[in-house]
Formats: sequence, C-alpha cells, structure tokens
Amino acid sequence: MTPAKRIPLYDIHQAAFLEFKGSPLTLTKEGSRVVFEVPSTEKTYELLRGYQNNPSIPLLDYVAVLRRLRARMLEKRDERERKTENGQDRRMA
Repeated sequence: MTPAKRIPLYDIHQAAFLEFKGSPLTLTKEGSRVVFEVPSTEKTYELLRGYQNNPSIPLLDYVAVLRRLRARMLEKRDERERKTENGQDRRMA
C-alpha cells in the first residue's frame, strides 16, 4: 500500500480555512520553516477552490482555528531548540 499523497501549503490562512472545514492537517518542518500538509483528495481541491472564491464563514470561529494553528506551528518550529536546551538532543563528541 502506497502512502497517500499530500499537498504542501505555505499560507497559514489557507491552512486554517481547510482545518476549519474539517480537512486534516499535518505540520512538517523544512529547515526553519513549518509547512502545512493536507491529503491530496477531491474534497481538498474542492475546498481550495472554495477558498479562492472568498467564502463567507463565521469570523470568530475561523480566528479561533487560526490562533490554534499558529500555536501548533510555533510549537513545531521551536521543537528542536527546546529539546537541545533541555539536553535531550545533545550529541556526544
């Protein structure tokens, strides 16, 4: 069984919209940057087309999703630095 293909997203607002609509997001770190990944499905493409049409959505609910996603992004970005500071990822010379 091959792994499902994923679409990388670099726009947090677009990623928050997809998460708001129920699309599962995976956060991966590429260098110092965090990339949002969504499954490559017809539903995802439909949601991306909908995002481009400037849909009307409940603002406070969307902002809550955006804030949670930003917190997850910052946590993922700083994950390695925290491990190094705590001595969990130090390499022996």
